[in-house]
Amino acid sequence: MGEIAHAVEDAAKKAEQGLAQDFTKAYHDILKDTEKKSKQVAEGAARDEERTAADLEKAAEHPGTTPHDPHTASGEHPSSPPGEGGEPTGAGRDQVQDPHEAGRDEDAVCGGGEPVDMATGRMYIDQVDASLPGSLPLLFTRNFESGYRAGRWMGRRWVCTFDERLEIDAEGVVHIRADRVTQAYPHPEPGERVHASAGDRRLLGVDARGRLYTVTEPGTGLVREFTAQPDGATALLTRVRDRSGRHYDLEYDGAGTPQAIQHSGGYRLLVTTDSGRITALLLANAAPDGGDQELLRYAYGEDGNLTEVYNSSGLPMRFTYDAWDRVTSWTDRNNSRYWYVYDNHGRVVDEGGEDGALRFTFHYGEPDPATGLRVHSETNALGHTTRYHINDRHQVVAIVDPLGNTTRYERDDFNRLLSETDPLDRTTRYEYDGAGDLTTVIRPDGERTTAEYAGELSLPTRIVEPGGAVWLQTYDEAGRRTSLTDPLGAVTRYTYDERGHLVSVTDARGSITGILCDPAGLPVEITNALGATTRTERDAFGRPVRVVDPLGHGTETTWTVEGKPAVRTHPDGAAEAWSWDGEGNLLSHRDQVGRLTAFEHTHFENLASRTDPDGTRTTFDYDEHMQLISVVSPIGERWTYQYDACGRLTGEQDFLGRTTSYDYDAAGQLTSKLSPLGERILYEYDSTGRMAAKNAEGLISRFQYDAAGRLTGASCADAVLERTFDSLGNLLSETVNGRAVTYGHDELGHEVQRTTPGGHFSQSTYDAAGRRVAMTLPDGRIEIDYDEAGHQRLRSIGDGLTIESARNPRHWLTEQSVRRRGGSEVQRRQYEYQPDGTPAWTHDLLSGRQDFTFDPVGRITAVRSSRQPETYAYDEAGNLTTADWRGSAGSEAARGARAYAGSALRSAGRVRYEYDGAGRMTMRQVTRLSRRPDTWRFTWSVEDHLVGVTTPDGSRWRYEYDALGRRTAKVRLASETADEREVLERTEFTWADTTLIEQTTSASYLPGPHTVSWDYDGLHPLAQSESIRRTGRLELSDEQVDRAFFAIVTDLTGAPLELIEPSSGAIAWHATRSVWGNTSWASGSRAYTPLRFPGQFFDPETRLHYNVARYYDPETARYTSPDPLGLEPAGNPDAYVLNPLTWADPLGLSPHVARQKQDQHVVGTREYQKRIDAGTPTSAFASRAEADAYAQHAWDHGTPVPGRPNVRDFEYGRPVGTAPRNGPKIGWQTRVRVHMDGAGKIHGHPVGPVHYD
Repeated sequence: MGEIAHAVEDAAKKAEQGLAQDFTKAYHDILKDTEKKSKQVAEGAARDEERTAADLEKAAEHPGTTPHDPHTASGEHPSSPPGEGGEPTGAGRDQVQDPHEAGRDEDAVCGGGEPVDMATGRMYIDQVDASLPGSLPLLFTRNFESGYRAGRWMGRRWVCTFDERLEIDAEGVVHIRADRVTQAYPHPEPGERVHASAGDRRLLGVDARGRLYTVTEPGTGLVREFTAQPDGATALLTRVRDRSGRHYDLEYDGAGTPQAIQHSGGYRLLVTTDSGRITALLLANAAPDGGDQELLRYAYGEDGNLTEVYNSSGLPMRFTYDAWDRVTSWTDRNNSRYWYVYDNHGRVVDEGGEDGALRFTFHYGEPDPATGLRVHSETNALGHTTRYHINDRHQVVAIVDPLGNTTRYERDDFNRLLSETDPLDRTTRYEYDGAGDLTTVIRPDGERTTAEYAGELSLPTRIVEPGGAVWLQTYDEAGRRTSLTDPLGAVTRYTYDERGHLVSVTDARGSITGILCDPAGLPVEITNALGATTRTERDAFGRPVRVVDPLGHGTETTWTVEGKPAVRTHPDGAAEAWSWDGEGNLLSHRDQVGRLTAFEHTHFENLASRTDPDGTRTTFDYDEHMQLISVVSPIGERWTYQYDACGRLTGEQDFLGRTTSYDYDAAGQLTSKLSPLGERILYEYDSTGRMAAKNAEGLISRFQYDAAGRLTGASCADAVLERTFDSLGNLLSETVNGRAVTYGHDELGHEVQRTTPGGHFSQSTYDAAGRRVAMTLPDGRIEIDYDEAGHQRLRSIGDGLTIESARNPRHWLTEQSVRRRGGSEVQRRQYEYQPDGTPAWTHDLLSGRQDFTFDPVGRITAVRSSRQPETYAYDEAGNLTTADWRGSAGSEAARGARAYAGSALRSAGRVRYEYDGAGRMTMRQVTRLSRRPDTWRFTWSVEDHLVGVTTPDGSRWRYEYDALGRRTAKVRLASETADEREVLERTEFTWADTTLIEQTTSASYLPGPHTVSWDYDGLHPLAQSESIRRTGRLELSDEQVDRAFFAIVTDLTGAPLELIEPSSGAIAWHATRSVWGNTSWASGSRAYTPLRFPGQFFDPETRLHYNVARYYDPETARYTSPDPLGLEPAGNPDAYVLNPLTWADPLGLSPHVARQKQDQHVVGTREYQKRIDAGTPTSAFASRAEADAYAQHAWDHGTPVPGRPNVRDFEYGRPVGTAPRNGPKIGWQTRVRVHMDGAGKIHGHPVGPVHYD
C-alpha cells in the first residue's frame, strides 16, 4: 500500500498494543542524520554466524517511549551552569519555560554528533535497560540530557521510568515524561480533557475528586494514570493501560519510593533503592534457579550522579561528570572512551573518542535579524561541516550538507511535519485533521494518498492510494481491528479473547488460523487452517526457549540475560553456541560440527577482524569517522573505499587494483558510475526518486511507472517490456517484445493461473494453509501432499509416477523414492548428514554411494566414489588451487593445478584465461598437443552483460537483455566468412520475475519452433514440458504438435538430476555431476534439460552457466565477471558458494540472495510457511508484487548505506507488510534493507528489531 495505506498495519497494532508511537513516525527520520556509520561490508563478513543469532533474538529494540522526570540529586551542587538560568528547582514548571523546546519528542529532535540536539546543543543518551515483549510491551528506560534538571531516581540529569509524573501548581499541570519531554497543560475540569500548550496532542483529564489524573494518546489509545500524592503537588505514574485493558502498574512504598512494576501479562520488574537512588533492576523469578534475576546494577558517586552500570558481564559502563552534573565522558565495557566539552552556555562544543574516532566540533550562531533563524553547525572528524537552520520553536527548518545541498522542512506548532523539500526542490506535503491525524500525503508528482478515521479512535477506516486503490478497515469498541477489506473486495476478519489478544484470523476464503497467546500476548500455540499446531515455550523474559513443530520435534534455546542466544540445541541433539562481549558484540560462534569462528571489534562496536575455523583472518580498517576504508583478505589483498564529504561512496578499488567511481546529485541519488575501463553509466530519476532512465555510453534504458509506483514499462535497445497489474498490485501480464505472460490470482493473491508465450498454461490449487497442492499442466497433473510441518512427503505426477520423501526430525530429506504407480522403484536416493546439515554421504541406485570430506571451513575437499572420485584444495581466500574429477572430454582440460595473479585466475590445468580491465573474462584457451588451441573470445557491454562470443569453430553468438538485465534471447550468427547478418539460430527466453520459465528455439535444423517450459516449487523445478510446432501452418491440432512431458527430480538445492517420463516411469535423462557443476549424461538419453544449479542455464557454445546477474564457469567454480555487489555478499566476490551441496546463488549475486529473504515474507511461499509453522516472526505480503512495491518504496526514499552505493535502508516506522488477511504475522519489523542489482532490479527484505502482536 501507499504512504498512508502502509499505516493500516501500524494503526491496528497501536490499537492492539498501545505502543506510544503516532503512525506519522513514518516520516520522523527526515530530521535524522541519514549518514550512518559504514559497517556494511564488515557486517557482511560476520553475517553467516550473526544471522542465526539475530533471527533468534526476540527482544525488540524500542526507542525510549516510557517514563522519566525531575528531582535534584542528593548532595550539594554548584549553581546552574551558564545558559541554564536559576537554581535547579526540580520543578516541572522550570522545564517548560519554553514549551516548544520542552515539548519536542524524538521525532522533532534533530541529532548530530554522538548525539547532540542540534537545536539546543545538549548532549543526550537514550538507554533501554529492560524490554519485555508482549501486546503491551514493558520497557524500563534510562535517559540523560545535559540540560535536564528534573531527574529523581538516577540523578538530576538522568530520567527513568519511575521518574514520570505530573506536577500540579497554580498555573496548571506539568507532565514530566520518561522520554525527556515535558508538557504544560491548563487545569482540566472533571469530565473534560485538555491539550498541552505545545508538543504531542495528548489529552489530560482528572476525576471528580482530583485524585486520579489520566493522559491519553489518541492515536494509540494508551492511557497513563497518575495518582495524586498527599501534598497535592505531585501525581505519580501508577498505571499504563491500553484500550483492551492490558496494563502494568508502578508500585511505590508509603514514602513514594519505587518498588516494582507489575505487568498484567505476568512480568514483574523489581528495583532496589538506597539513599534516594535506584541501585538495581531485577526480573522476578527469572534466574535459572527460579529466583530473581539481576538485569543491571547501578553505582553512584558521592554527588549522587550515576557513575557505573553493570550488566551480566560483570563489567561497568562508566560515566564522569563536571561540576554541573553534565556527562564529560563515558567508557564502555570494552574500555572505549568518549568525551564531551561544553561552552559557557552549557552546549557541547567538542566531543570525540579513542584515537580521534567520531570527533565532532560544534558552533552555535545568533538569531539572524531578518529571518530570526539561528545557524548551528557540526564538523566531523574529517573536517566536513553540516549546518542546521533553527527557528524560534527549536525546529530544524533546513539542513545544509557539507557539499552545500539544502533540505527544507516545515512543521506546525505541534511539531507535525507539513512539508519536506529536498535539494532538487521536490516537495512532499502532509495534511492533518482537527484531531491531528494524518489525512493526506501529496507526493512531488501530485499524486496523493488520503485517509479517513474512526472518530475519537484516530484509526484509519478508509485509505485511498495513488491510482485509486481503496482499503477499508473496521474496529471494535476497544479499537481492535475486526476486518480488513482490500481493493479487490477480499475481506479478512479477526477475533480476540477477553484480554484483547488475537485468537483467530479468517481469510477471504474462510480458512481460519488459530492463535493461543500467553498472558503477555505472545503466541504459544499457532494452529493453521488444517489443524497443524506449533507450540512455543517461553522463559520469564518472553523469549522462546523451546519451539515444538507440528510433528513434535523441539528446538531449545538458552539466552544471555541481555537477550543474546547462548546455546541452541536442535531436535537431533546437535548444538551450536555463541559468545558475546559486555557490549553485546559477537565474539565467537561454534557451529554444530564444532568449527569456531572468532570476531574482534575496534572502537564503538565496529568489526576489526574475523578469524575463520581454519585460522585465516580478514581485517577491517576505518577512518576517524568510522567509515570502512579497507578490507584485507586472508591472502593480504586490500579492497579500499573512498567517500565524499556527505559520507557517500565515491570510489572503491578492488583486490586487483581496479577502481570504480560514483557520482551523486544534490539529493544523494546515484547519477553516474565510472567503470575501471572508463566507461560511464548515467542515471536519471523522476520527481519521486524512481529511476527514469539509464544511459550506458549511448545505450539508453527507460522506465515507466503507474500512479501506485509500480513498474509498468521498461525499454532498451534489445527489448520493450510492458506490465499490467490489478488494484492490489498483483501482476496480470508481462510482455517482452510482444511475447506475453499472463497471470491469474485468487482472492488471497496466490497465483492460480499462468500462460506463457509458447502457449504453456498452468493452473494451481492451494489448500487452506496456503500451500499449493495441485498443478494442472497441458500434459499432466501434479499433486502434492505435505506432512503436518509443511514439507512435501508425496508428489504424484500424472497417473504413472510418484515421488515419496522421508525426513529426519530436523526436516532434512533422508530418503527420496521414485516409483511407478504399480509400486516398482525407478530411483532411490538416500542422505546422511553432519550435525550442521551438510550431507556426509549420499547414495542412489544409478550413481552409487558418494562420501564427502571437508576442510575446517566446510569446503569440500574430496568425494569418495567408485564411479566419480573428486579431490579439491583451496588457498586461504577460498580459491581452488587444485581440482580433479571425472567428466566429459570437454571439461577435463581444466583438471589440475590453478595459477593466480593475486586473486585473478590465470590458468586451470591446460586452460588459460585473459581478462579486461574490469575483471571480465575475454578469452578462454585450451591448449592441445599437436593441435591449434581451442579459443573462445568474449565481448561485454558497459552494463557488464556478456553480449558476444566467438567459439573455436568460428561460430558467433549474440546475447540480448531487457532493461531489467534478464537475458531475453541468444542468437547464433553466420561465421565471419559468411553473411554476418544471417541468423542461423535464435532462442528467446521468458521470465517470471527472475525465474526462467520458458525458452523457444527456432533454427533451420528444426521442423519448427521448439519450446521448453518449466514449472517450479520455489527454486526446485517440478516439470519440463516440450513442444515442436511445425512451420507453415497457422492452426495445428495436438496430434500435429510433437509434445513431451517430464517430471524433474532434483538434488537438495534444486539442481536437476533426472528427467522421468510420468507415463512409463522411465528415466529419460540422468545427470552425472561434479561437486562444482560439471555435468555429463549418457549420449543415448531420450531427453535433456539445460537447467543446472538454481537460477543457472547451460550454454553449450561457451560451457558456461548463465546465472541472471553473471555467468558461472563450473570448471573453475568461479564467475567470469566480478560481483556487482562487491564484498557485501561474501569475502570472495569471484567464487561460487562455500558448499554447493546445500547452498545456491540463484541470481549470481549472493549465496544469501535477497529474493530468498524476500520470499520469507510472501504469503504462500514455502519460505513464508516455514517461518509461520516454526512460530518465527515475519512480516507478510500478499504477493511478490506487494513485496516488490515495498522494496521499491524503500529504494526511492531510503538512506544510502555508506560503502555500498546500491544498498539502502528505509525505516517505515510501522509494520512492514500488507497481508494480515493471510494469517498471523506473529511479530513484525519496521525497517527494510534493499539493494539494486546489476540489472536495475530492486530486492529487499525486512530487517531490524522484532515487535510482537
